[in-house]
Amino acid sequence: QVFSSPKLRVHIQARQRLNKRNSNHQAMGNKCGSSAPQEPKITVCVQSAQNLPGTDWFPGTDRFLYFGVGADVGGEELFKSQQKKNVVDPVWNEECELPSDTPLKFTVFQADADGKADIIGCATLDLPALGATEFNGELPLEMEGNPSGSVLTLKAKSGDTYPTEQGSEFKVSIDNPKKKALGLEVDNLDPAKLFVFNVKKSSVMDRYNEEQPENKIEAGCFITGVTVADDSKGDGKDSSSRGSQAMEKVLKKNPKQVSLVCKRANMFCVPLSLPEKGGIGVQTPTSPLGNSLLITEVKGNGAVE
Repeated sequence: QVFSSPKLRVHIQARQRLNKRNSNHQAMGNKCGSSAPQEPKITVCVQSAQNLPGTDWFPGTDRFLYFGVGADVGGEELFKSQQKKNVVDPVWNEECELPSDTPLKFTVFQADADGKADIIGCATLDLPALGATEFNGELPLEMEGNPSGSVLTLKAKSGDTYPTEQGSEFKVSIDNPKKKALGLEVDNLDPAKLFVFNVKKSSVMDRYNEEQPENKIEAGCFITGVTVADDSKGDGKDSSSRGSQAMEKVLKKNPKQVSLVCKRANMFCVPLSLPEKGGIGVQTPTSPLGNSLLITEVKGNGAVE
């Protein structure tokens, strides 16, 4: 290129630099404008695990439980929890942000003091397959594709709040036209609710459980509300009872129709190191009912405390 004068040469070079700068800005702008949309996310809170298999552990031997999360197929680990030391049923309550458009695999590990880890359970949360964006409940843990009897409790949200827990509370309605004995044996030591410690065989309640297995009232359940039709007033209205003694009194009358509000028990295990002298350190009724004990007091300086 030939320049007729120094001023013209400087002018042309300045224009060339300006054009190059503008082209750079345009390229950057196009790159930003065409960026891929953000991957949809959910927030997951893994709360706890219960009934873990292969946990033949006893106090005095260190054992650590933790979980990891990754894509169900061929994905890298997206999150790893804190380790819980020397527990039977670990409670994490840890939150993480995960992709919502793919199945998520949760793996529970057991490690020893040397760091050697073994898989003791896996569970998959597949919200896309469910057509859902949230979850609150239990996932069954499996070993090599077989149910292990253990569960992982977690909840997931796509918005600001987690969905309410499903399954712990349920309602049943029982027809008893001949006013036969319901067959419920309950403990009223808790002032707010009745504890079911037995259901008699071939009773009204036992037959109901056979017909409605998804809402069985069985030993270990709690009854928090009782409603019966109030025939005395003749107005067709219902009468509700709260408080363990009031509810037990109504049930003993074997009403023709009764509705119960029930809750399933939350079961967990606690490891204890017993002292050389003394016991566990809890107070229980002198005459226990059924196959369980109600702890009425935790004593000072005991193993439980």
